Amino acid sequence: MSAEPGVDTVVGGSDRVDTPGLAVGDLRPTGIHNFRDVAGPGYALHPSGTMARGLVYRSTTLSVGEEDLGILERLGVSTVVDLRTAEEITKQPDVIPDGADYVAIDVLAGHTSAATLTGAGTFSVEDARREMATTYDRFVLGDHERAAFGRAVHTVAVSSGPAIVHCTAGKDRTGWISAVLQLLAGVREEDVIADYLLTREMSVEFVAAIRSYVRAEMPGRYEAIDVLIGVEESNLRRSLDALDREFGDVRRYLVEGAGLDQPMVDDLGARLRSGR
Repeated sequence: MSAEPGVDTVVGGSDRVDTPGLAVGDLRPTGIHNFRDVAGPGYALHPSGTMARGLVYRSTTLSVGEEDLGILERLGVSTVVDLRTAEEITKQPDVIPDGADYVAIDVLAGHTSAATLTGAGTFSVEDARREMATTYDRFVLGDHERAAFGRAVHTVAVSSGPAIVHCTAGKDRTGWISAVLQLLAGVREEDVIADYLLTREMSVEFVAAIRSYVRAEMPGRYEAIDVLIGVEESNLRRSLDALDREFGDVRRYLVEGAGLDQPMVDDLGARLRSGR
């Protein structure tokens, strides 16, 4: 399934209303890298409470077999939000759970990312580091990127049941929207950062496969590509610092920066706290 850059694409769907899905700890796809609940184990909230589980999941591309597809259906997944570019989608289309809506939202606006730069021409380690820093700045400062993340958050908010949000590696674009949802619920910043860094553990096999391929096929670009596939705290902190500097908090980022309706944002925040 392909989509024009910057255009949301919705496919399929149903009018069913599902209850929140089972916790990932109870039912986990084995063939999807970095698949987990955005709420983690039920992160503690400020000033009290825990983030609701079973509402939003995150992952890499949904290239799944029948067994994992069945698990996604048993989890009640009703919406898949794909943050990749049209080119990424064409190369590796998602497999969508039966009856689920598929929404493609290209958040990059034609810019490169870790996923797209790996297929580009010659670039240095410094180029890779600069690109990663710029990408995380644009998540907050870029007009298109903010609006696109806003559409993704809106899609999660109106989903009739649990949603999956993903990109290619499930770490940068997916990492930022996960952080946004966690902050909206009231998760403490240190837990948001720790959850972001958990991708290192959850993507060991995924990253090892990329490194093995690069060593064999393009050894001269290994160090630069290793930067692109890495998960660095400094990258997320760039986005968090820009959010604090430009908007003050995530609610203003979504309402004033991304153009979402305030009542919808507040309702989603309440649901992420209560699970209803």
